[in-house]
Amino acid sequence: MKVVRSKEFISPIIILVSICLIVSLALAATCYAATPVIEANALASSMESRIRLLAEADSFSDITTSTPLVSSEDGKAEVSEVFEAENGAGYVMTVTTSSFGGKLTMMVGINSDGAVTGVEVTDHSDTAGIGTKDQEPDYLAQYDGLSSLTSTNVKKEKAVTADGSAFEYISGASVSGSAIHLGVYTALEQFAAIGG
Repeated sequence: MKVVRSKEFISPIIILVSICLIVSLALAATCYAATPVIEANALASSMESRIRLLAEADSFSDITTSTPLVSSEDGKAEVSEVFEAENGAGYVMTVTTSSFGGKLTMMVGINSDGAVTGVEVTDHSDTAGIGTKDQEPDYLAQYDGLSSLTSTNVKKEKAVTADGSAFEYISGASVSGSAIHLGVYTALEQFAAIGG
């Protein structure tokens, strides 16, 4: 019978614990150093999206805290941010909706006359391919120029697009399309609630 010495047993444990502590400290330091950079990049990306969606704006002010935020009647869409163009050109709202893959976050630009100037999906977990076809710029462009929607359901929408054609939806992606449609509808309600 072989006798196990405590040194042979304890030394590997001490070495492994030391390695774990060093790696943990290195990860914590990396996270601490990277967090401000990540936050700055996220802010810059959001500002670029706002400028794309409301090109007439010179700069934006966050009026989220001074504005009562709107949610859809079914609770599946809610406005989480409202930014106002400082030159009065309009607003850009961030809306979160429930889509097929989970939460879908989008921005909607609305000019001072209440017409949609652009829609952009900024984050989603939908299936690539069919689930994201209605997130493509060509499809989202049909919202441009609209100042109201007749339904919260994309399949029942009777609005006519700015070029006079019937409003379209993508079959097979109706959950994602409905989420986007409800998000635009909710953003228009937020514009009305602001007093637009």
